[in-house]
Amino acid sequence: MRRYTHLRRTLIITIILLGVIAIWLQRNVVADIQTIAKQQIGKFFRVVQLVQYYYVENPDWDKAMEGAISGMLSRLDPHSVYIEPKKVKQNKESFSGHYEGIGIEFDVIDGYITVISPIAGSPSERLGIRAGDKIVKINGKSAVGISREEVPKKLKGPKGTKVNVTIVREGLDEPIELTIVRDVIPIYTVTTYFMVDDSTGYIWVNRFAATTSQETQEALDKLVQRGARRLLLDLRGNPGGYLHEAVKMAGKFIPGHHLVVETRGRDNRVDEKFFSDQWRTGPVYDFPLIILIDRGSASASEIVSGAIQDYDRGLIVGTNSFGKGLVQKEFPLSDGSAVRITTAKYYTPSGRCIQRDYKGKKVRDYYSEITDTTWYSEDSLKNRPQFRTLGGRIVYGGGGIRPDVVIKYRSYSRSPKLTNKMNVKRLFFEYATRYANEHPELKTNIETFQKKFQITPEILNEYKQFCIEKGIKVKEEDFQKDIRYISTRIKAEIARHFWEKDGYYYVILHNDNQFLEALKHFDEAKKLARESKLYGLK
Repeated sequence: MRRYTHLRRTLIITIILLGVIAIWLQRNVVADIQTIAKQQIGKFFRVVQLVQYYYVENPDWDKAMEGAISGMLSRLDPHSVYIEPKKVKQNKESFSGHYEGIGIEFDVIDGYITVISPIAGSPSERLGIRAGDKIVKINGKSAVGISREEVPKKLKGPKGTKVNVTIVREGLDEPIELTIVRDVIPIYTVTTYFMVDDSTGYIWVNRFAATTSQETQEALDKLVQRGARRLLLDLRGNPGGYLHEAVKMAGKFIPGHHLVVETRGRDNRVDEKFFSDQWRTGPVYDFPLIILIDRGSASASEIVSGAIQDYDRGLIVGTNSFGKGLVQKEFPLSDGSAVRITTAKYYTPSGRCIQRDYKGKKVRDYYSEITDTTWYSEDSLKNRPQFRTLGGRIVYGGGGIRPDVVIKYRSYSRSPKLTNKMNVKRLFFEYATRYANEHPELKTNIETFQKKFQITPEILNEYKQFCIEKGIKVKEEDFQKDIRYISTRIKAEIARHFWEKDGYYYVILHNDNQFLEALKHFDEAKKLARESKLYGLK
């Protein structure tokens, strides 16, 4: 009887759901839904019935139904997905631009919750919590041996609530007892920004969330105040996010009323055009612009770089972008889960479809396949769809954005097995924190630190012994192969101690070949923008 009741309830819910979908889709699609119901839904319920009656164990129907939904969506395209309730909550938090808690970046090192960095403006920063501090108790209970997944459950909480922590800090004999009042903590989408020299600003945007345009504007304001007259905008590794934030970003550099991106779907009701002045609230910048992209740049990143390229507004540098040009709409389900379904495709102002081919590919292969090297062969480009920029330059379709200047990333790690072990155990961070505490005189300013402070052979030998003490087998040959990488990471972590994440990335980027090479192309960026039909540059 219970079996029958379960199947009957599932059937009723499905019929209601199909009815709602049919009403929403309207027109001839109703007939399509009825055909699908007749041909396929009956088959599905026959399988459910067989499993319910004959499967060797009691079926976990929640898990089975989630699998069925995921399987169905994965056959449509790589970006239509089922999202479980827990993940829905995490996604909302990530893209809302904030959460509520104490405000630390952390890792669990040797069983201790270790502060990597307090978040600027957070309760933790205001109380003086530092990088390297170890949280050993939470509300009087030991936190030693806690898993990384458990930490947020203990430290996050509603604004205004309190959590008591006990902190052990190197150099102090007694632990520190603190009561932290939780608050709203911003989740920054601008990883870092700084002046490269007296005229060049740099901004690294890691995704497009609700606060991205505002964060970028604040960074631009500060850089212009410091003398920025040209900009390197880094969108490498940026997987995308909110469409309207991408349009806002492009609108900061594209004047007037110009198309930024167009969406086209099977149903023309999802067709839309988005323009540079649609949500504009701040100034439009006319200085030379370079955008850095790579294989990790997708969706909203490709919208921005594609529009900038199509209007000859700036120079696109790096390697081919991912080619994610499918528009998803998220539909909530009754249990808190959701489905994200592709409804349209993105097209740049010149008419290029951003989405690369996914037909006949497994989702795993689609995400893991290496960059299509034919993008770099002039002969092979002849077979790709050609489009024209505003100024008449040829750009190519077929998936993703091809840079104007190709600069392949060159890793300077030569012995990754060794350095991966060091990274996993956070040895660079631990050693650098100790060294920085012993040498407070190094805190001058980041520019002086980068130019004058060098990792000496003595420091390297001391670090090597530190690694051995921590259980890492260090072969001299491997260590010597990676001297440059090891030196850079130690220096960057020391900089993090004094100037937090901005100091860390300042050092790292000054050893990044794509960043350094991109800076050499501002004359081309200036010439391109000057000749653009949008406007001239002085």
